[in-house]
Amino acid sequence: MRKWLLILVMGVLFVFPSFAFAQDQVAIQSVNVELWPEFDKAEMLVIDRVMLSADAEFPIQLDIRVPADATLNAVAVGESNDKVTDQGIEYTTKKDGEWLVVSITVIGPAVRIEYYDPSLKKDGNLRSYSYRWLSDYDVADFGVAFQQPFDAVKFASSLPLQDAGIHPNDNLQYYSSSVGAVPAGKTFTFDVNYEKPTDALSVSHLQIQPVVVDENTPGRVSLNNYLPYIIGGLGVILIVGGLLYYRQSGRSGSKKSRRRTRTQVDREENESDVHCSQCGTRARGGDRFCRTCGSRIRQQEE
Repeated sequence: MRKWLLILVMGVLFVFPSFAFAQDQVAIQSVNVELWPEFDKAEMLVIDRVMLSADAEFPIQLDIRVPADATLNAVAVGESNDKVTDQGIEYTTKKDGEWLVVSITVIGPAVRIEYYDPSLKKDGNLRSYSYRWLSDYDVADFGVAFQQPFDAVKFASSLPLQDAGIHPNDNLQYYSSSVGAVPAGKTFTFDVNYEKPTDALSVSHLQIQPVVVDENTPGRVSLNNYLPYIIGGLGVILIVGGLLYYRQSGRSGSKKSRRRTRTQVDREENESDVHCSQCGTRARGGDRFCRTCGSRIRQQEE
């Protein structure tokens, strides 16, 4: 029986050598947990930022535990904490008692998991929450960041808090705490409590900052760069338009002149009552000889 078991184990290692090696090489350099209570839901938004050893051979399967009744919001992986993405990331989940194990195929050292924990308790104005961490891996450096909700007072934790100031992006108060190393297999817990007189969520009080658009804004077309071309184009249009108008008005004047001349001639012909005595052709005003036969025109006064 032992012989067959040994053969089976050797076969698994032969088929999945890289996976077995990768699991042995998992080393978590740091975990930074952010707790945002009542931010956009009446729950605790938990953001786990995990940083693995940069010299690990990827891909690696990483198992992260979250509370069993938590709702996953995002699973992202990248080269650094500010360059993670949830696009194309493969992961699975399975229940393990009071935990939900998230198994992620990690292709970079930075991992971020966001989830909503409904275990934030409310008793009148008093809010309380217990955070738990349990991992299969040693964590060299564990830190926590707290976001104090809008209109909350008396924010406290079982961890020593350091004032991290008010962040300009959301105008909310933050606190931080450094825990240090957390060994594998050890459940690490701490408590948070505060008072809040309303149920208003923090996100509802965020002020939308106006977007500053100037000449250096990507995608913006500066009018100053194209103003000379616009003025030049308008000048060409005016010149061409003037030439066309002058040409058109010249043709129109010529036609009017010809019409006036013809009208005057017709009027002179109609006003003249002198006829040629030889052929009878009506003479025009001022004619001395007939335009048809050439005979001398005899005027009436003659």
